[in-house]
Amino acid sequence: MLSPLILALAAMSSASVLPRAQDGSWAVAISSSAYANGFSSQKVTANYTSSAYPAGIVSTCTEEYNPGNTPAATKGCDNEAFKFEYDGQTIKLQQNIELPTAQTVFGEGSLELKISDSVGRTRSGEAVVEVTSAIA
Repeated sequence: MLSPLILALAAMSSASVLPRAQDGSWAVAISSSAYANGFSSQKVTANYTSSAYPAGIVSTCTEEYNPGNTPAATKGCDNEAFKFEYDGQTIKLQQNIELPTAQTVFGEGSLELKISDSVGRTRSGEAVVEVTSAIA
């Protein structure tokens, strides 16, 4: 028969393995296009959800290069609390949140872009990225 102390210790140790998953995840999508005239664009949309944000926090970032414009390169995000890096294989995400406490959550995962139009100019991909760490 297992003693109540052993059961309590088992419950505590299994709970200590789970905290990051409780911090949420992002559903992220990337679309990237490039054309012969030099124009290129990339759009990243990420929806961060957690128990504190069940409806999610949607962030959209865009980058464009248009050789006919001055400046030719523009980029920005509609949410200053969100940041990302994408190297063509791995996406790294960062989100400042206020609930349940003010903290910054981080996650990274694989994301592969595949051709998504008939002429091969647009590539897109999606992934769900779990929070892997957080700092207050």
